[in-house]
Amino acid sequence: MQQSVGYEHWAKIHNLKQAAKTMNFLTENNILQYEDLIKKIDGLILDSEQTADSLKQAEKKLSDMAVLIKNISTYQKTKNIYRGYIKAKNKKAYKHKHESSLILYEAATKALKDAGIKKLPDMAALKTDYAELQAQKETLYADYGKLKKQIREYEVIKRNIDSLL
Repeated sequence: MQQSVGYEHWAKIHNLKQAAKTMNFLTENNILQYEDLIKKIDGLILDSEQTADSLKQAEKKLSDMAVLIKNISTYQKTKNIYRGYIKAKNKKAYKHKHESSLILYEAATKALKDAGIKKLPDMAALKTDYAELQAQKETLYADYGKLKKQIREYEVIKRNIDSLL
């Protein structure tokens, strides 16, 4: 019996503290109406979804750029071997000796052609763009994490209000 009285006392104090925290949060964030809280949560969810979309786009572009950089690099490393093959008197022996490099050259050439690349972009500029996009992705990821944290915080406040009402 005494344990339930103690628990009841603790629960009342806990609930009062939660109510006070909720009121302080609402006051600090200038939320005067329940509808304002709902609008704020909806706005945060929308911002979170937009940030997630931007993050996905950045990741896709980074992936595409990584493949492009790899293909350009492979092309540049193997183009002289291909030129040697074209000039070789004994093509069969040359091809046998450099077969893996020639296969890589052909694959890189095909991938660049399929990507619509006629003139190779500057590799240093491409790597700089990649680094900048990577930094942008990291910023977006941090922003996304902050938004998710805010959403959770506001949803806790909403649940507290719902339980008080």
